[in-house]
Amino acid sequence: MGTEMTALIFGSIPSEGWDYLKTYCPAPGLVICADGGIKCAREAGYAPDLLVGDWDSGGGPEEGIPSVTLSPEKDLTDLQAAAELALERGFRQIVFCACVGGRLDQTAANLTLLEWVHDHGGEAKILDRGNEVRFWDGRPLTLDGDAGYRYLSLVPLDRTITGVRLRGVKYPLTDATLTRGDTLSISNEVSGPQAVLSADTGRMLVIRSQKYTEK
Repeated sequence: MGTEMTALIFGSIPSEGWDYLKTYCPAPGLVICADGGIKCAREAGYAPDLLVGDWDSGGGPEEGIPSVTLSPEKDLTDLQAAAELALERGFRQIVFCACVGGRLDQTAANLTLLEWVHDHGGEAKILDRGNEVRFWDGRPLTLDGDAGYRYLSLVPLDRTITGVRLRGVKYPLTDATLTRGDTLSISNEVSGPQAVLSADTGRMLVIRSQKYTEK
């Protein structure tokens, strides 16, 4: 993603460190904070360009920063509202952070928000300290093997995914069929400089993860 045309959107989930963002977004074109995300943005060293929320998770309008106040009784989350605003401003590349690991319902909704962004003409990722998540519609996708992640997993969104081909991975697949709920495509590993993925039909999440280490 070109950072100058990337919108970086902060949720309000705390992190023990934010250095990973500098790899993806050293200088984003737009920084939006969804409600309490303003705290995370400042901890990460980013100046907010826009605040949006119903102000129930620690955020609020501040002098000198444009803000959009949402009703607490609304039909979308603060994070989706932030994504809508980014797309309205012409940003087609979006990075979400600080938005997984809190309430399970919101984490699940935020993951599927990647598909919503795709269907509205954008491209998005969710990042935290150990994971990268992106939506994938099966078109050929090349992943860098030196990105700092160990595991590569596919999580079907559709009931059936057909014609799945994985190359450059520890466990290759050729014209495989994946079904939602089956764990066949979890915990693969990139084994070379690049992994090449493609599928004939179906929509998925592509999740790259670092090795988990107990504290």
